[in-house]
Amino acid sequence: MSAQGRDEGLVILGAGLTGLSAAYYAGPGARIFEAEAQAGGVCVTDREGPYSFDRAGHLLHLRTREVQRLIQKLLPGRFQILARDARVHLMDTAVRYPIQANTFGLLPEIKGDCIRRYLEAAVLMKKRPRNFQEWTQATFGKSLSRLFFEPYNHKLWTIPPSDLTLEWMKSYVPQPDCSRVIRGAFADIPEGGGYNAEFCYPQTGGIGILGQALAANISRLSLNARAVSVAPRRRTVDIIGPGRITWQRLISTLPLPALVAMLEEPPRKILEAAQQLCSNSVIIVNLGVRCSRRHPAHWLYFPEAEYSFYRVGFPSNYGRMAPRGISVLSAEVAVKAGTGWEGRKKLACRVRRDLIKAGLLGKKDVIEKEYLQYLPYAYVIYDKNHFSARKIILDYLESQGIKSVGRWGGWEYSAMEDAILAGKQAVLKK
Repeated sequence: MSAQGRDEGLVILGAGLTGLSAAYYAGPGARIFEAEAQAGGVCVTDREGPYSFDRAGHLLHLRTREVQRLIQKLLPGRFQILARDARVHLMDTAVRYPIQANTFGLLPEIKGDCIRRYLEAAVLMKKRPRNFQEWTQATFGKSLSRLFFEPYNHKLWTIPPSDLTLEWMKSYVPQPDCSRVIRGAFADIPEGGGYNAEFCYPQTGGIGILGQALAANISRLSLNARAVSVAPRRRTVDIIGPGRITWQRLISTLPLPALVAMLEEPPRKILEAAQQLCSNSVIIVNLGVRCSRRHPAHWLYFPEAEYSFYRVGFPSNYGRMAPRGISVLSAEVAVKAGTGWEGRKKLACRVRRDLIKAGLLGKKDVIEKEYLQYLPYAYVIYDKNHFSARKIILDYLESQGIKSVGRWGGWEYSAMEDAILAGKQAVLKK
């Protein structure tokens, strides 16, 4: 093979939802390479005998007609629409999410303090908040902030909320009006709120069928093909297996720091910027439990420090994930980037103890299956360096003819629908 390699025109790195979407909309002229043995990125479903385990909670929230039409075209009749039932576990009770609109169920003195502080915050002259902690205190009052927002987000992001910027929020933090907050303090109101009040999920097969359906419509997808080097000047990429490929257009959905590490002779400022990008990792402890009674919610948030997990999902409440009579529980634990996996057995033991303490595992329940998963890249952390470091790298890549897009390629907090749209836009915007 020549030093320049085989010319493939449009090359896409990574077959997660963004990469698959880009290849789907580009048509047969695109070549897509995926390092793993299956397409889908983190939006896959691992099969373990009769069990199905998604890699963390992946629920589809649809806002746009175009993605709705795409899903119906690819998987007609396979997805069901469900009204969210999410709760916040606090002081041995579970109140409806979002808690800022549903304090009914909390102890009267705690609820009263939350509402009083919320009303004070609503009428006070506000300074411009400098970070997420200041924003939640100014928006919801100090009591709700300290009860839920600060401890939960510290658990999730693994850094103090005072170190989080406001870039990531968009529609992800519901802001109910004052009347809804008051009504939710005096009555149990099941109506939803926020971007995920409804979600779509397959009745069978797990969320992984979405990536599989996209992949089935792509003719030039190479699996077990890991990119190891990218040379912008020569416009080549070295792939384990296929070898050296020449590209005219390159779309990368790989994690931004990983892509920078592959670049041939990048400027020092790009290497320095990449070192400032932060993320966390997540360990998922999945249990198949034979139980007499299962929790009715779709998932629970756990802000309290005494519990190891920040969220526990109940996939069997929205999909067929296990044999009859067995329910799947998925506990998600956030850790510092690249850590935690070595101590997974010890962590799994603690998770089981915490599930018992929370009342989600009973003494007579039988754990029939345990399955652990690890997401080395889970959530992009929006600290003070995020905006500038990300912009420096993306601007440089763009100048070299490389589009880096998607949740990890664009180094952003986004949902599955956003990933699909990002892939489409990367192809259409030349």
